[in-house]
Amino acid sequence: MRVLSLLIIVILLAACSSNEDGYLKPLNLLEYGIPLTILAPDSVDISKAKWGVQDEVTIKSQKADDFEIRIYFGQATTSGVSDVKAQQLQFIKDTGYYSKTILDEPEGFIYENAIDSTLNSYGFRRILLMGDQEYIFQSGSGIYTQDQVEEMYDATKPQEMVK
Repeated sequence: MRVLSLLIIVILLAACSSNEDGYLKPLNLLEYGIPLTILAPDSVDISKAKWGVQDEVTIKSQKADDFEIRIYFGQATTSGVSDVKAQQLQFIKDTGYYSKTILDEPEGFIYENAIDSTLNSYGFRRILLMGDQEYIFQSGSGIYTQDQVEEMYDATKPQEMVK
């Protein structure tokens, strides 16, 4: 019986310790014009800006420089996620730092940039089309590790659509 109790405690602790003890929490973005909930650290700075026909929402951790997500959104320019994804990948390749794609999914990708021979940085794009709106989630302007970018990429999977 003690072994079973100990096993249950270990399983519960392991489940509770995932995501760095709940480091990322649901964040409803409706007040910023985005009818979605994603995951983000509990202490973030959120700003909104208008860039011509697109809006930008930036979500940045207050505690560390390891979490910054930018969301660009506005009227959809195409009816297919694959078209937007291809445009985004081409834009990244055109910067001259792109070295390879780490993860390729229908709605997004994680990539590696070779800043120089000793420094690699990682980034991502996730594309979401909802009705006539296009949402492009991407990593911030920092230099991120692959683990940090994977965490941000996973955090941008919509948790729910807000109605």
